[in-house]
Amino acid sequence: MMKKIKQAAAALISASIFFTGCSQNAANNPVASIENPPEGTGDRFTVTFSDWNREYKYRMGAGGYTEEKDAELCTQLRKEVIEYLTQERVVLYLAEQMDITAASLSDEEVKKIDEQVQKNLKKWYESYEADAKLALGSDFTEDELLKKEQELFEKFLSQTGITVEDFTMWETNEQIRLKFIEKVGESVEDKTVDDFVQSTIDSAKEMYEKDIATFEKTYTAFYIPEGSRKVQQIVVMIDDISASEVKAYRKDGDDEKADEILNAALEKVKFRIDEAYEKLQNGEDWKKVQEEYNDETSTNDVDFNLYPKSSTIDKKIIEAAMSIKNKGEYSEIQKTDAGWSIICYKDDLKFTDEEIKSLNDQGREFLVQQESYKKVTDFLKDYPYVLNYELLNLEDPESTTASEKQ
Repeated sequence: MMKKIKQAAAALISASIFFTGCSQNAANNPVASIENPPEGTGDRFTVTFSDWNREYKYRMGAGGYTEEKDAELCTQLRKEVIEYLTQERVVLYLAEQMDITAASLSDEEVKKIDEQVQKNLKKWYESYEADAKLALGSDFTEDELLKKEQELFEKFLSQTGITVEDFTMWETNEQIRLKFIEKVGESVEDKTVDDFVQSTIDSAKEMYEKDIATFEKTYTAFYIPEGSRKVQQIVVMIDDISASEVKAYRKDGDDEKADEILNAALEKVKFRIDEAYEKLQNGEDWKKVQEEYNDETSTNDVDFNLYPKSSTIDKKIIEAAMSIKNKGEYSEIQKTDAGWSIICYKDDLKFTDEEIKSLNDQGREFLVQQESYKKVTDFLKDYPYVLNYELLNLEDPESTTASEKQ
């Protein structure tokens, strides 16, 4: 990615020809403003062309984009930057109403900001290491290398209008945003969180009964159906060509041909699963046998979550796993379209205390984020922004809608 950054940085001047003309004549012209802001706030919500353009060019360079090669992506980036800057101003204002400002940050928080800024700058300097070494030649000290890296980075920044001081401002504003969210979170009651989590669990239960595929894709973090188990496997697989042919014939509805190919392929590897099963019967350790015979080596000592109604697992495997009486015991040899399998019942699947706590923590985090976002959107409903789409080089959505109606 850093190579791409260098290419983009070098191209920033030519890539921003359109903006250069505007920025020289209209740097202080607003690209976003509130016509009737709250009394006493003046122009604190206004975003000038210069404010927006330098952030836009910095993000272009950081992402390695150019107007010529990434036109569609840059259009989206222009939208994202103006949305970010307008919402940032609102958050800072709302935070100030809660007495959260840069001046109110503790010494520990300021220290944390400084440390993060230095980490960010260090990464940037290191990204210029190869170019710095090339410029210095074969004889240089570590201090000289760092100085050259800093020079190259600052040259890139000069092409965007961003300064090193902006890194501190960004981190400070981020700290204020986090404290704003934390403060908003104080109004979210435990009962609200409990009700939300329970509602999500109820939805997961309903989805398990009505749409198992969606449940397995989206809801397994919220509900564990009764009878669910943790299992492990030993799989002796048939050859890839036969497996592909079986799959193709199954898809075409020719099960007879699929079974013919499958049975022939299974017969060739039957001796290996028989050996594995015999060793288990003779008391050999599951893990040792698994390591010797399991063809899917990445699943060695890996527990799979198995749900009684699973749609992603062969029904014969589910039935075999669920029929095992005791933990640590294993199934009879099972035949599937992939090969031979033996399943071991390792444990019951249930939420741990840590997972239950995590579920509630996630629920609270979601509700707090939602409430914080609502405060911003409610403010913007009362004090909507007006954008200068021409300066932003964006299409006015109202004109687009009008043209679509014609």
